[in-house]
Amino acid sequence: MSKDKYVGKLIGNTGNPNDLKMVLPDSFAARRGEFVKIAHQERADEPETYVLGRITSISRNNILYNSDMGQGLNSIELLPGAQITGETLFGTIELVGYKEIATGEIRIPRRPLDPGSKIYGVDYEFLAKFYQFDENNSIAIGNLIGYERGENIVPVYMDVNKLVTEHLAVLAMTGSGKSYTVGRIIERLVAQMNGTVVVFDTHGEYGKAFEKGKVHFNEDLSLIEDPKEKETIRFIQERLRILQEAGGGIHVYTPQIDSFDYKYAGKNQHLALQFDRFEMDDFEEILPGLTEPQQRVLDVALRYWKYKNPHPPRDIQDLRELLSGDLDELKEWDDLSSAEVKALNGRSAAVASIKLNRVINEAKSFYTRAIGKPTDIYQLIGEREETKGRLVIIDLQGLSDDAKQIVTALISSEIMRASADKQRQIRPCFLVYEEGHNYAPANIQTISKKIIKKIAAEGRKFGVGFAIVSQRPSKLDSDVTSQCNTIITMRLKNPDDQRFITKTSDMLAKSDVDELPALSTGEALIIGRSIPAPLLVKVGTKALVHGGESPEVVREWGVFSE
Repeated sequence: MSKDKYVGKLIGNTGNPNDLKMVLPDSFAARRGEFVKIAHQERADEPETYVLGRITSISRNNILYNSDMGQGLNSIELLPGAQITGETLFGTIELVGYKEIATGEIRIPRRPLDPGSKIYGVDYEFLAKFYQFDENNSIAIGNLIGYERGENIVPVYMDVNKLVTEHLAVLAMTGSGKSYTVGRIIERLVAQMNGTVVVFDTHGEYGKAFEKGKVHFNEDLSLIEDPKEKETIRFIQERLRILQEAGGGIHVYTPQIDSFDYKYAGKNQHLALQFDRFEMDDFEEILPGLTEPQQRVLDVALRYWKYKNPHPPRDIQDLRELLSGDLDELKEWDDLSSAEVKALNGRSAAVASIKLNRVINEAKSFYTRAIGKPTDIYQLIGEREETKGRLVIIDLQGLSDDAKQIVTALISSEIMRASADKQRQIRPCFLVYEEGHNYAPANIQTISKKIIKKIAAEGRKFGVGFAIVSQRPSKLDSDVTSQCNTIITMRLKNPDDQRFITKTSDMLAKSDVDELPALSTGEALIIGRSIPAPLLVKVGTKALVHGGESPEVVREWGVFSE
């Protein structure tokens, strides 16, 4: 006889592991979301074991208060001491699986559980052993919901190898804690795993961790109940201090704009990307709407720019001068087709020049001789033999959407190119695309989507993984999200977004999707290969101060007084 808390009994058809029915003895026996265990024997020659499950719904009905009685319910009065009878309590259970003794892997039973089996609650020890991880290869994302406080805390770990190389999607509506969750992950990848993480910081949120050129740590650890978690946060902070002093830690790259220099007290590095790294095919996305003659003009200008300056790096100002003048130098070049000569003599040259100049002026991130030397991707990421973990923040705040996409595409392309270099290899790295629906949108061709799709398909072979973060999953390219083998979903109420997640990932069950609208801020459903089973997690505390916290507007406005 088990000493564990009796919860209920299995009833009905037990063939569907995602929809098992149970009957409960009373309304206090269990709550939705709690874990339970059921005795099971998978094979005749194997010992009995426990299968873990999660209660996904509970229904409670009373024949006395049946809705069919309508207004008659108002006149019902019970005698003192009378018992309410006729109450029925049913629940549904989704199986997590059982732990195979030989391999430690979690498996879903292939033999249906026995109808009538008793269902018991689980304690801290059972869950802690069931979700046991190798802490040397894993990072703690938070604690299991329902076991996140007091003495029975069950930490949830994510396998770093599978998380980084097999890609991650973080999907949630605004204000539910996506950036906070991503921040928790990246600081642990850098500090605990000594990794390289590159964040394309669309709104300058992550840059807060390095404002005024100093690392800003979270000093308020008073709300952390778990002593081990508090100790780990302090370890991460100390590790980041050591890395910063050794030349690793946080590095910030920005466009060549004075306001960034003020924000980071001059401790930022200016981007000096090589525009000639783009292929001509890419310009259709960089400069959408180019006519055929305009494409010819640009093609001539780029070819002549490279011909006149055969050895890179090439100054972007030389290209601008070629296009902004009367084009006589280009027209006299002897390597022109008749169609190109015609295009250079028409209005196409002026239009192409205006469009290209606009992009260059908005991005302010390209190499010129005045800046000294181009951005070195090997220095940005670190070469394979280097041992200093780093968080590289590409602050794109204030740039136009087109400029953000161009900078993101060029850096991502350079990383992929360097990762495939057999002679000089970079460290494995993890790229984070915030506001991912802007970089890899559905049904729209953009240059940034082109390279992100390439990383999704090929990055794993070269040690390049990515996380795509979005509050509108339905606006993301499904080819990109389908390659993400770990998905973190937080509160999502939009039906289109819920349907999109269900359609693009076979890892989500309907019961999981039903949980999403009810999640509180900081709560997440995590599924995929970096975690043994779908789990509801309360995301833990960050070591750094960064992310997209909303301002306290009332406090900042102040109180009016005469």
